[in-house]
Amino acid sequence: MYKTINGLGTKEAEFLSSVSKGGGQFVHARAVEFWGSAGAASRQLYRLRKKNWVALLERGKYMVIPLEAGVEREWPGDPYLVASALVRPSALAYSTAMRHWGWTEERDLPVRIQTTSRKNARGKTIRGVRYEYVTVPHARFFGHVTEMRSGIQVQVTDREKTLLDAADDVVRAGGIQALMSAVRAAAGDLSWGRLAEYGSRFPNRSALKRLGFLIESGIRDIPDEGRRVLAAWRAHLSAGVVPLQPGHALRGRIFTRWRVCVNV
Repeated sequence: MYKTINGLGTKEAEFLSSVSKGGGQFVHARAVEFWGSAGAASRQLYRLRKKNWVALLERGKYMVIPLEAGVEREWPGDPYLVASALVRPSALAYSTAMRHWGWTEERDLPVRIQTTSRKNARGKTIRGVRYEYVTVPHARFFGHVTEMRSGIQVQVTDREKTLLDAADDVVRAGGIQALMSAVRAAAGDLSWGRLAEYGSRFPNRSALKRLGFLIESGIRDIPDEGRRVLAAWRAHLSAGVVPLQPGHALRGRIFTRWRVCVNV
């Protein structure tokens, strides 16, 4: 029988070609359809995994490792596509969205996926890349843009929602310094109307305190529309003082204008 590189048979090559269209992710049922039975599909997928032509994402979900992996078959995959295959609905968020928008170059953080589905919060590591699930209520799952990756639609939180999420969960944003840098980098591209709308929908008012403080502290020339948005937020601040960096003690200067304790 004719063999291709790495001992890939013609039938195997035909299967890989059929499932590689549209990003290369597929489910076990697709293999059953091709190979004719669940047993045959499982055996063939096991062989393809041993040859490093297929990677298991999680139970029942697979990814084709493309030719770009070379003879060594080393390829981490497109994290956008892997993330979208792991859970539905989903959106890349927090530090991952910040990197998408060009606000940070940090590469060592996990790929963070926001979803309304219940997933193991510990996440998982796939081919050397760490993926972290963050389950949020339906009321907090909004503000997405769609990116096309190899013909597959992938959702990412838009600029305004990314900042609100990051102010809500500073740790997953990479820390308060990373968030401050993101605020400065985003300044010229923000839609203040959209930020106002999202702020009115966002259930955690502590995020508005942090983000409002950081905007006023970090952006030199705030347009009039932005100042009106911040004034509206200040008029409806919740009671109590919040730490700028969650998890740290409430020690430091308190800015009563935003009811924020600068504890870093």
